[in-house]
Amino acid sequence: MVTLKHRRGLYFWSIIVTSWGLCIRALGYMLTFLVPNSPWYLGTILAQAGWVAMVSGFSTVLYSRLNLIMENQTTRRRILIMIVLNGLVFHTAMVTISVGSAAVRNTKPGHPQPAWGRANTPLERIQIIVFSGQECLLSFFYVRAAYQYLRSRFVQRGKIRKTMCLLLGVQVIIIIVDIALIAVDFADLLMLKLFIHSFIYSVKLELEFVVLNQLVELSQMGVPGLPSFSNSDGTTPGGESTRHLGGKTLDWTPTQSPRPESLTFGGRDSTNKRPTMIQRTSSTLEQIPESRAIDVKSFLDLDKIGVIPST
Repeated sequence: MVTLKHRRGLYFWSIIVTSWGLCIRALGYMLTFLVPNSPWYLGTILAQAGWVAMVSGFSTVLYSRLNLIMENQTTRRRILIMIVLNGLVFHTAMVTISVGSAAVRNTKPGHPQPAWGRANTPLERIQIIVFSGQECLLSFFYVRAAYQYLRSRFVQRGKIRKTMCLLLGVQVIIIIVDIALIAVDFADLLMLKLFIHSFIYSVKLELEFVVLNQLVELSQMGVPGLPSFSNSDGTTPGGESTRHLGGKTLDWTPTQSPRPESLTFGGRDSTNKRPTMIQRTSSTLEQIPESRAIDVKSFLDLDKIGVIPST
């Protein structure tokens, strides 16, 4: 479990927006279907506003945690542009069509739907595929960056395998529920889709906290002798020095080896040839290919999202 100590940052506010989007969307459909005398525009606007906050808010959640671990600014910028463009295009089109169709349906009963209103079904299917694909792409980049981070900083294969299996398991569940939602949409089960859409995103949001816990574990892993947190000036909280690898700064705490450098046996000096922990750590760092860490941060600064790892 983790605790958010700061109510600030993109990660925190995107989670808040997504959570409120779920509630507002559900409230809008409750007014539409369960309160007959409520104004039609109130339920419609609430449902559409909640949908926008829910979908784009969740994509922003995925982007913000990817921003913590991925170093490549060009890729991150392109991902952000993709999220903004998809949101502007499909949210604007769907909200316009939904509100316009509801207005014709409620103010002019029996009146034929306008041409742009008849485009609702195909556009609905396109947008659900686009947003599901966008979330899968963001998850793919995160899993890839997490794998690079583990390969470059952690040498225990069992830990790498366990962490990656958990991350992949979460992504597989998300893909399965996305496929189920797309199948319901293509089967023209509109009412079922309206009610399970919010449930699916609530499941995704719950799984996001599983990934967040795993992110905290990643921040606490590293090559022996290399803590994962550092200050903005390149030193660890205790003021220790740092070591550079492939242009990246990795935390490095020098310690004294308890074994003396040389021992005397029978009047003869025998130099200790066994490598110390620092020597073994340095050797491990030098053997790490630079390409493995080129796209990931050298440490995970979870303080940017206000996370306190529980003890």
